[in-house]
Amino acid sequence: MFFFLPLILLIFFYAWWRFRFVFPRKYRYPGALLFTLCFAAIFFQRAVSNDFISVPLAVIGSFATVFLANWIIFCVLWDLYLGIRRLCGRRKRTNKSLRMRKEPLFASAMAALTLAFILIGWPLNSDYKMVNINQTLSTAPKKTLRIALFSDIHFDALFTKSKLERIVDSLRVLRPDAIFFVGDLADVPASKLRERGYDSLFKQINAPLGFYLASGNHESFGEGLEWLRDFGNVKILLDETVCNNFFCVTGRLDHQYARRNTAGRTALKNLMPENDTVPWFLLDHQPRGLDSGDTNLTRKPDFAFSGHTHAGQFFPMTVIIKFIWNLSHGLGKIDDIPWYVTSGIGEWGPPVRVGSKSELLLFIFE
Repeated sequence: MFFFLPLILLIFFYAWWRFRFVFPRKYRYPGALLFTLCFAAIFFQRAVSNDFISVPLAVIGSFATVFLANWIIFCVLWDLYLGIRRLCGRRKRTNKSLRMRKEPLFASAMAALTLAFILIGWPLNSDYKMVNINQTLSTAPKKTLRIALFSDIHFDALFTKSKLERIVDSLRVLRPDAIFFVGDLADVPASKLRERGYDSLFKQINAPLGFYLASGNHESFGEGLEWLRDFGNVKILLDETVCNNFFCVTGRLDHQYARRNTAGRTALKNLMPENDTVPWFLLDHQPRGLDSGDTNLTRKPDFAFSGHTHAGQFFPMTVIIKFIWNLSHGLGKIDDIPWYVTSGIGEWGPPVRVGSKSELLLFIFE
C-alpha cells in the first residue's frame, strides 16, 4: 500500500499535467483537474445508497477509468515522440505549439475510442462464458469430481440482478459436486444487497459436496462476509481446511484482509490436511503462490485456484497485467503447484471487457 498509493498519485498528476493542453488556456488547469477527478466517481458511488445518484456516478467513473487508462498510454508514447523531436534539434516552443494544436484532436479521438470500448465491452462483460476444463490430479480422486469455480463478482451499482439470476441458473445446469468462490464478492453495503433481493438468489447456490468461499482483498473493507454469515449454504474458509470423503479444501486469508483484520496468514503447513488419500484443493484470492513461511511442507496442494487479476479486464490493462503477475489468467504452475487464475465473472470499476472475458468454469478432475 505504501508503494501503491504514491504510484497512483503520480499517475494522476501525470494525467492531469498532460491533459492541460486539451483545454483553452483560460480553463486549462481547472478543466484538467475536473476530468481527472471524474475517475474518483467510481469510488464515491459505493458510499451512496440512492441508485439515482450512485448509478450516474458509476457511469461517469467507468467512462473516466477507460479513458484515463488509454490516455496515459497515449501520453507516454506522445511524450516519447516529442522527446525524440527535441533530441533531433526541434525547439521546445515548437513542441509546445504542436501539443496545443494536436492534443484536443487526440483527446476527442480517445473519447470516441472509449465510447466504442464501452459499447462493445459492456455486453461482453455481461455475457460470461462457461468453460469446461479436464484435469488430472497427483492424488487420484475416488470418483470423477466436478468442481465449479467463479470469482470477483464485485456487486456494485452497475451489477444487475438478471446477471446473478443467470449465474444461479448456470450453476444449477452444470450440476457440480462442489462450488468454489475465490473472493471479492461485494463493493456495496450489505443493506444494498438485501434491498436488491440478492439474498434469496445467493441462497440457491448449492452443491452436494458443498459451496466454499475464500476471502478477497475487497472483503477487507466491504461487508460481503457479514452478509453471508447467516446463509446456511456457504462455508466461509478464513485460513481453514475442511475435508469430506472425496477431497479437502483450504481457504486462505487474502493478504490484504489478513493485514487489516488479523495478525497475519497462518502458515500453510498448519493448514495441511491429515487425510492424504484424497485430493487437496487450495483457494487463494491473489495468485502470489506460497508465502515465505510456507516451508517444510510434506505435501503440496494438488490444485490451487485464484482470481483477483480480472485478466486485465480491458485494453491496455490486458497487456500490462501480464507484466505484473507471472500467471495472470488461465492454467499454469506457481511454486510447482498446478494453478488456475480465473478472470472473474464480474468486474471492478467499469463493467467493460475488451481483450478478456468473464467466465464461469467447470473443472472435471479425474
